[in-house]
Amino acid sequence: TLSEDGEMHTHHGVLKHTALIGQPDGSVVANSGGHEYLALRPLLRDFVMSMPRGAAIVYPKDAAQIIAQADVFPGSVVVEPGVGSGALALSLLRAIGDDGRLVSFERRAEFADVARANVETFLGRVPENWSVVVGDLVAELPDAVAAASVDRVVLDMLAPWECIDVVADALTPGGVVLCYVATATQLSRVAEYIRATGLFT
Repeated sequence: TLSEDGEMHTHHGVLKHTALIGQPDGSVVANSGGHEYLALRPLLRDFVMSMPRGAAIVYPKDAAQIIAQADVFPGSVVVEPGVGSGALALSLLRAIGDDGRLVSFERRAEFADVARANVETFLGRVPENWSVVVGDLVAELPDAVAAASVDRVVLDMLAPWECIDVVADALTPGGVVLCYVATATQLSRVAEYIRATGLFT
């Protein structure tokens, strides 16, 4: 983070932050040793990999697959339980655009605070189309969204089968639920639960 009195020290010399502040992206600046640097804002993947973490993050390669597999589109209404540090939320916000809506849930208030801070740091603001609900998805989802109003639900959690029934009520006809799990045992259990409900094809 740039500051008026900040400096970046390297074995090639010192680069004062004031040489960068106010300059457009792509500016070339020189340090005290005459070495030139091309100054660019961090890409989303750069920021996500180095941002403060309260919880484990969804890595950029996985976030890209989640968005593709769930077919998250501009203007869609998306529900994300377990906002964690906000890494996936940043990718989802980019995918839904200004006309979409993202509702994130987080059981732990301290994780929700970290996620809000990370999103605000990267975007420069907390988007108006993003809300973070502190609480359990199963208990809070019916009050947070209207029935049959959600286009996509991304369940990145240990036991997504516990949420399927409430998620089914929230999904719009043709909506997609994506379960992001780590083990074959979880995959089997969620698949068998979904099959047993008869709610989804």
